[in-house]
Amino acid sequence: MIHKNQVVRAMKITSMEEYGLRCLVQVAKHGDKEPISAQDIAELEGISVAYAQKILRALNKGDLVQSVRGASGGYTLAREMDDISLGDAIRVLGGMLQLDHICEKHTGEQDVCLHASQCSIRPVWGSLTEFIMRAFDTIPLALLMRSEREVKSALMAMVPAPVETPSEGLSCPLEQRVSTNM
Repeated sequence: MIHKNQVVRAMKITSMEEYGLRCLVQVAKHGDKEPISAQDIAELEGISVAYAQKILRALNKGDLVQSVRGASGGYTLAREMDDISLGDAIRVLGGMLQLDHICEKHTGEQDVCLHASQCSIRPVWGSLTEFIMRAFDTIPLALLMRSEREVKSALMAMVPAPVETPSEGLSCPLEQRVSTNM
């Protein structure tokens, strides 16, 4: 439950994922009439041509964009915008941090976490990863062709808004409490 005065921190994503989505949006905005070059994308996004090329190679390998050779070559979408989800892009760009692997990184002063064989927290991280990727899978690239306000509105329509309940403060109407009674 999130209370009114709590600060919610943003999820961390890699620069490859952020700039990869930006490059994909530039290819989509350019349309499929003629390819857009890596140099043009780099200039539009304020990144180096080498980094744009690295990202576009990954998107090409993942069948999200296709490379067109020649003097007027560049990149076009490999599929329709409605057939490419943000989940597709995130997976191709390196995949979101696997939250269930957090336990392997936080072993304290030990080589292996003391709870490695029986951890009640690990399934929480795995479930959150799955939940987030499912959410990304529902967002088509075509949505990102709209204005920021329209995108935010569309995304907010997908998420139930917290409601005030007199006894508990803010809660999500779809929130389900898991019974701790065993």
